[in-house]
Amino acid sequence: MLSLLFVGLASVLALADPAPAVTPPTSSVPLAPAHYLLLNAPDRRVRATDPRLHSLMAEGLTRSKTFASLVSSINRTDVIVYIEAVMVLPKNTIGRLAMLPRAADFRYLRIQIRNDLSRPESIALIGHELQHALEIADAQEVRDSGGLIRLYERIGHESSGDHAYDTEAAQDMGRIVRRELRG
Repeated sequence: MLSLLFVGLASVLALADPAPAVTPPTSSVPLAPAHYLLLNAPDRRVRATDPRLHSLMAEGLTRSKTFASLVSSINRTDVIVYIEAVMVLPKNTIGRLAMLPRAADFRYLRIQIRNDLSRPESIALIGHELQHALEIADAQEVRDSGGLIRLYERIGHESSGDHAYDTEAAQDMGRIVRRELRG
């Protein structure tokens, strides 16, 4: 596996196999019709891989206009993002974003977050990583790992490790989402 480090609150980009599609459960959070479609439409671009993440997404859409805007913006791109919770990530990593092989007309990304974060921290971290997904979506030249490295050498600042970057925009998104969740 070719691995590229991309730190966004300690995010890592790596080439890997695409995550399988899952059918999301019905949300227990009351959703506006537009939010319901962002979370459940068959052609949605941001997809949660388990019921807890689906619930976190519903809460983010309902409680944070910034989070909802990120999801809505990604929904208008050629990027499909799978979000999954994992028990183990590399040391000092709470979330990571993996670029997956391109299929047909779509670019696939996988966001992984640590499973042991609080609900607000998980939602804020997803917002942070969704900003990175939007940065990639907006850069049509990013079709492979080389394009990804060039993008973040241009727009990011180095963090820790080889090819490790973050952006002010992603850091800001995480803070804004966290603040909106507090009310």
